[in-house]
Amino acid sequence: DKHLPSLVQQGTALMQLRSNSRSPNQIRVAAFLHEQGSKLNSRVLSALALHVADDPFKQVKKMIKDLIVRLLEEANEEAEQKGWCDTELSTNEQTRKEKTEAVESLHSEIDELEASIAK
Repeated sequence: DKHLPSLVQQGTALMQLRSNSRSPNQIRVAAFLHEQGSKLNSRVLSALALHVADDPFKQVKKMIKDLIVRLLEEANEEAEQKGWCDTELSTNEQTRKEKTEAVESLHSEIDELEASIAK
């Protein structure tokens, strides 16, 4: 127990270093809990003060998770779009092939008719 005050002081220093990414309310709550923990000599309140001041990357982690979700959704949308494009390309290729064959057939028919007229 005689070393507890020095541990709490180190926690306060860490809390103060990390406080620049905290909201003012979070800083006030952590300071109040630390003050009450020191005043009442309560390890629980001191630990809670450190916990309130903890996890400076919580918002960053949430943003990364949201970004991953958004990227996965975009990848799914792109896969659906690619599937649609591949289907359309295949359909268009088949249609173009049929139309080309029809044009060639009509050209040969024209040539035959012109030859029969020329006789």
